[in-house]
Amino acid sequence: MNKKDKKIILKEIHSVNNPNSMHGLYPYRGKISAIDAKSIIEQLPREGTLLDPFCGSGTIVYEALNHGLNAFGIDNNPLAIRIANAKIESEKTYSCICENIINKARIDLNNKKYEQMNEAPIRSFHKDTAAEIMCIKNYYDEMDSYLKGVFLGAVALTARGCNGYKWTSSTVGKNIEPKTYINFFEKFMSKAEKHSKYFLKDKSKKGYIIKGDSRKLSTYIKPKSIDYVFTSPPYFDGLDYTAYYGKLIYEIFGINRVDIKQQLIQSVTSYKDDMTTVLNEIDKVTKEDSLIIFVVGDKKIKNQIINGGEFFNEIKPSSYTVERQYSGSSSQIFDVLNKTARKEQIVVWEKHKGEIVKYE
Repeated sequence: MNKKDKKIILKEIHSVNNPNSMHGLYPYRGKISAIDAKSIIEQLPREGTLLDPFCGSGTIVYEALNHGLNAFGIDNNPLAIRIANAKIESEKTYSCICENIINKARIDLNNKKYEQMNEAPIRSFHKDTAAEIMCIKNYYDEMDSYLKGVFLGAVALTARGCNGYKWTSSTVGKNIEPKTYINFFEKFMSKAEKHSKYFLKDKSKKGYIIKGDSRKLSTYIKPKSIDYVFTSPPYFDGLDYTAYYGKLIYEIFGINRVDIKQQLIQSVTSYKDDMTTVLNEIDKVTKEDSLIIFVVGDKKIKNQIINGGEFFNEIKPSSYTVERQYSGSSSQIFDVLNKTARKEQIVVWEKHKGEIVKYE
């Protein structure tokens, strides 16, 4: 075997959530467990270049850099790109910077120098909280990548608070009335301080986040330059990655999320063809001796349970697949409603001299 001495394993864990980390910055829907990502990456050598072609909020890229790998992430969702960059690009002392922004925002609030929040998102906030959000938004373009991510994460957290924390960490529920006032200035500051403890320590490794379509990977990545591909691909049941808290963000910024959604791999009918194209593109950019890891899972579509491992093996036969059952996810309530036990598979293609190694 060219890259490792044993098979990659999915370790047993009791919770897939890790909010006390850089990954608690923003509740990105459908992201891979940071605990799983770290566990799998730690089984790789501490050298080479890793690619996540569906990087989402940058969980895998961050953990790969932390492990000692160079890492590329690609995604076509601008919100994902913003959060991923926030995790890997900055390292400053933010208290003074935040205080300066908040002081200017307070003056704008007193002088009513801010845009009114759009009609759709303002339904989710207390009116005074919404005004504070828009005052901080006045200075969004002046923020670096980290503070922009903080702002977006603070908006999501504040929306939960204004609705009595009845919403989950990743799912928006019905509007709760009356709205609770949440001091957005305080949330912005506390989130900046909380996650700044987790900046990457080793700045010698190269980390890049690219906005692009992974069906065209070879237009962004040099041929045969990647040692490892590790990703959690988009769900094949058509999960809307522009919904939930993302919908609020896009509405606040006046962005048409339908246009963004149309650029993402979210169609059930074209999913197999799309992923076939992506796997072919991955073959172009990976070295002849490389490792490709997909973490997938069971999904229920039209009362039928589809095994993710079997689905991807039909597209491209793998070296091996490992499965486990787990609980403790933010989706567990839906498992109860759908009467399903959540299972996850890791599908591994190991290349040696350009060919896929097969294991019994």
